[in-house]
Amino acid sequence: MLKKIFNYSREQLHQRLAKIRLKNKNFSIISDDCWGGRVYTDVGVSYTSPTVNLFFYSSCFLKLVQDLKTYIEKDLEFISVSKYEVANQSIMNSGKHYPIGKLGDIEVHFLHSKDNEDAMTKWNYRKTRLNYNNLFFKFSDAYLIDPNDLIEFEKLPLKNKVIFVSKKYGGLANFIHLKEFEKNGFVGDAFKYRWIYRNYFDAIKWLNDGK
Repeated sequence: MLKKIFNYSREQLHQRLAKIRLKNKNFSIISDDCWGGRVYTDVGVSYTSPTVNLFFYSSCFLKLVQDLKTYIEKDLEFISVSKYEVANQSIMNSGKHYPIGKLGDIEVHFLHSKDNEDAMTKWNYRKTRLNYNNLFFKFSDAYLIDPNDLIEFEKLPLKNKVIFVSKKYGGLANFIHLKEFEKNGFVGDAFKYRWIYRNYFDAIKWLNDGK
């Protein structure tokens, strides 16, 4: 009971301070998984990006950020089978079926949407709120298909970007190494393990200063 009280109090204090510290309130986070949603929740800002409560496999995310506006403006379609066998296998093993969207040649995995209609409605609304003049990009090895995708992402001329990794990758110079995930081989859930991310990276400073 005491541990629950402590964790709740710590969480409330973190979010209260985050809201006070945040100066840049009209930003959009383009994230390969739920991490962006975690930050929006912390600072109490409504979602200004469609890339929340979902994930992209790395190759698709790289394509997305290389030509963001073109992909965002494409009509969202839905498919029943992923082009990634690892995704199909994971769905079969877990028994958790979720909507899989398609924007041209990239897939959007709506892990937390109840059905296609729910995914479509939220995606279409949130993409209208994107602030293309104040974008922040987050990538990780959570859904990594090709490690070279991380390196290619690092090379992109994006003003504000961060990479979270569970281990050090050859050829990748700028990253946040979350050592607690080394045994996993990939970084973990941004909601469940939020304090691991927070201990290594100050998201509020990043949003305010781009650093």
